Amino acid sequence: MKMVGRTHSGLQRMRNEDALGFDSTGAIAVVADGMGGLMAGAEASRIVVDGVLEHLNSADTVDAQRLTAAIAQSHQTIVDVSAAKEMTSQMGSTVVIWSGMKERWCAAWVGDSRLYQWHQGTLTQLSKDHSLAQRMLDSGEVESGVDVEAHYGHVLTQGLGLRQPLDPGFCEGELFASEAGRAGQRFLLCSDGLSDLVDDAYMAEVLAREDLEVAAETLLGRALDMGGHDNISLILIEP
Repeated sequence: MKMVGRTHSGLQRMRNEDALGFDSTGAIAVVADGMGGLMAGAEASRIVVDGVLEHLNSADTVDAQRLTAAIAQSHQTIVDVSAAKEMTSQMGSTVVIWSGMKERWCAAWVGDSRLYQWHQGTLTQLSKDHSLAQRMLDSGEVESGVDVEAHYGHVLTQGLGLRQPLDPGFCEGELFASEAGRAGQRFLLCSDGLSDLVDDAYMAEVLAREDLEVAAETLLGRALDMGGHDNISLILIEP
């Protein structure tokens, strides 16, 4: 199992409120995008990453129930920290988690940090954003001529530490090992600082031809070249 990660504050933000962590031996990867102003976002995302890794590393097996429990625990920790500091604004974070075990993988997410799978030359977005834009698209409440993603893409309907009830997304599948020196399957976890600026076609091209270290640098560089208006974080996984 190979894993590589990159995080960058971007070109327009003074602070990096993203956090990431991974354990290639334990086959666990986490990306979180914090929010809340001042240093609250950075603290929230770090609480999530550290809490999830600790929770899952102590588990014998990882499944939907275990992932949901890790998310719920991190959510409560953020709520408690925010209350202890008597914060006037909400302190919160997104999260996307990936875990592999034997011949299977599973993943969960809250918010708009994403999970993609590259397999047999095709890139697929596996997660679905918890955003007002996605909700409007799903329900058909889209006004003619309105760019829904531009107007509502960053209005979250769920986030760890926020007041809305949590209903994490979940997906799972089979692991396919590399064959004859060629990658058969790869996963990408990222914050919206990458997915907003790097399109699917470019992601697929990079994941198809590069080794993981070069791919991570290439994707990060692309987001910066496209303006880098937000913090950028990503983890690449090759079983």
